[in-house]
Amino acid sequence: MLAPLNPADPGFARDPYPYYAHLRSRGPAVRVPLANGTHAWLVTGHRQAREVLADPRFSNVPPQGAGRPKQDSPAQRARGCLARHMLNSDAPDHTRLRRLTTAAFTPRRVDALRPRIERLTDGLLTELSGRLAREGTADLVDHFAFPLPVLVIGEVLGVPEADRADLRTWTYRVGSPADALEDGAADDAWTRLHAYFTELIATKRDAPGDDLFSTLVHDADEGGLDDGELLAMAFLLLFAGYETTMNLLASAALLLLTHPQELADAQQGGPGYWAAVTEEVLRHASPLEGTTWRRTTEAVDLGGGTVVPAGASVLVVLAAAGRDPEYFPDPDAFRPARHRSGGERPAPHLAFGHGPHFCLGSRLARLEAAVALPRLFAALPDLRLAADPEALPYRPGLLVRGPRTLPVRSG
Repeated sequence: MLAPLNPADPGFARDPYPYYAHLRSRGPAVRVPLANGTHAWLVTGHRQAREVLADPRFSNVPPQGAGRPKQDSPAQRARGCLARHMLNSDAPDHTRLRRLTTAAFTPRRVDALRPRIERLTDGLLTELSGRLAREGTADLVDHFAFPLPVLVIGEVLGVPEADRADLRTWTYRVGSPADALEDGAADDAWTRLHAYFTELIATKRDAPGDDLFSTLVHDADEGGLDDGELLAMAFLLLFAGYETTMNLLASAALLLLTHPQELADAQQGGPGYWAAVTEEVLRHASPLEGTTWRRTTEAVDLGGGTVVPAGASVLVVLAAAGRDPEYFPDPDAFRPARHRSGGERPAPHLAFGHGPHFCLGSRLARLEAAVALPRLFAALPDLRLAADPEALPYRPGLLVRGPRTLPVRSG
């Protein structure tokens, strides 16, 4: 019998992969008891994960009252509004919301951010280099992996720079298990996010800028998203736009600093090898540990005698699917070369999801990594870890994953 899983446990957060391998040995999906007294089906097999993500019988719409704060509280109303985003919807609502967002979030518009990302990266690296010279050590999460995607998503949302630290705090709290926070911290964060985005929408309506969110607000006035959907979209863009990329950059830096040969190969290999590094980080250390929760609308047979009953809570564990030995030889090894043209051509990883809910921000995340990683190691070629990698604290929970701190030194 499985012991209750506590996602807030620091040991599990740091290294969940042995647990996921154990689950996979029991079947492609296993009913797991959780520390909060509930149960959920965790899908760990790569093939089954792809099937579930594309199967409309696994609904993304949260059941009424699921995970809400106390009845009729301000936090309940705020969370209910902000949670109306398209990841928590099914067709046809999801189809409409995705179409409206895709129209504003075009590849051309994303790629046009490259010069700005390059300038932001270079500015942060100048500050980081100065800090290392003055203090000897610095936290690569606080001074690089976090501020870069926050600055970039601030450009997308048109958020003033002075507000971005608060947004980081609030999104961290709403994405963490309740038992990993002080009492009331999550409720307070939901309420503050709702109030902030309500004011931001009003500002964009009165004085639109050239940012993507102003485009969405303007389109809403022309029959696009309503005010509630705009609030939810702002939250989704913020949370998905910085959390995923922050964890991608931090995990990539950590893996390269602990794999010097792979770092040397990347420095000598050019853009193609850096792209392979990004794909291998996404597989090996998926910044999205799991998808949003799903619920079965009917019993579903996943094969091998595994039947998920109707009404079951289901989580597709992307981090586990990326290490399925049936699809990825030597799955626990970090080997960017496997993603290079002419290499082994492994199965596509699922770090950005699959099917109708495939992440719209994946292009932006890859662009930020393509700019940031080679610049980081070119500007600081003698960068070293200043802490035991096995003792680093990790983000708690089953949603996003990455080191919370990454102390480094130069030389």
